[in-house]
Amino acid sequence: MFLSAVSYIVLRPYYLTLLITALLFFWMFSAPAQSELIEKDKETPVVALPKVQTTHFTPQAMIKELSLYGKSEANSRAVIRAEVAGKIIKISTQKGHYVKANKSLINIEKSELPERLAQAEAQLAERELNFKAVKSLNDRGLQGRARLAEMKSLYLVAKTSVKKLKLQLQRTHVVAPFAGVLQEQFADKGDYMQVGDPIFSIENTNPIVIRGDATEHYITQLKRGQKVTATLLSGDVISGKLTFIASMADSKSSTFRIEAEFDNPDFKIFSGISAKLTIPLYPVDAIYVSPSALAMDESGNLGVKLVKQGIVVFIAINLVEADNDGAWLSGFDGPVDIITLGQGFVKPGAQVDATAAKE
Repeated sequence: MFLSAVSYIVLRPYYLTLLITALLFFWMFSAPAQSELIEKDKETPVVALPKVQTTHFTPQAMIKELSLYGKSEANSRAVIRAEVAGKIIKISTQKGHYVKANKSLINIEKSELPERLAQAEAQLAERELNFKAVKSLNDRGLQGRARLAEMKSLYLVAKTSVKKLKLQLQRTHVVAPFAGVLQEQFADKGDYMQVGDPIFSIENTNPIVIRGDATEHYITQLKRGQKVTATLLSGDVISGKLTFIASMADSKSSTFRIEAEFDNPDFKIFSGISAKLTIPLYPVDAIYVSPSALAMDESGNLGVKLVKQGIVVFIAINLVEADNDGAWLSGFDGPVDIITLGQGFVKPGAQVDATAAKE
């Protein structure tokens, strides 16, 4: 009977088509296990979070400082010149020597100055007597006022002449105008000096002055008398105070000149050497980080990347100061976890797998 049925269907093709269609529908709606397997294959695979390393920082109190590079120079400098003409007959010291104020340096020949002074003093004495005599007569009404005025004029001329000659005689003895070191010597014994010819240059380097240039951002935070330290190339650190602040900026650099004075009793600090000036400004809470921890946002702002509840956060910071090993940063409300390894591979807003660095 089965064979007869098959033969019947085969001989009638449309029955065969209906049978195959029915079998396909049955297979499609009766395979739930296979459908579930397909759905599982369509599920999104789990992606691992990027790993970063963080370091815990707690802000600590420090003093914001202004650092400037400057040059040392003498606090007083002068060129000693001849104030009277004549030949140098004696030199009492040499360049490179330290001299006290009013120390004798050279003597210029006096020539006829002593004789001229003696003559002028004699003439002064004579005219003083004449003036007093005429004045006495004038007081009694026996001499006119014109004669009195003439005698007074002659007396004053003689007095001025004596004063002038005494000054010229005094100027033949050249002395140091202030204490300092003689830097250059322009004349030797036997040289004939004209008025104004240079003899010595002198510098006073105690106290020594170190000058620098401050920008307009800091100039309002400086004041005279403020404490200053200077670090010399030798590594020595000296303490002093701010003595000068320019009231007008340099037209080319737009900076303000400042000067600080430092004791230099042994004259060990020379003029013309480089030094770093450090001026304390104000207290601030900051952290010290390695330069590798710094980052920049899309706007070019300098800052650091933190991890807060597994999310990367960028915070712009204030640079307090920096050195070769790192930088002091301020602008934090409290302790922070800064990404110190892997910050270049994550962006703000990204979820990360953060691991704290071992202390």
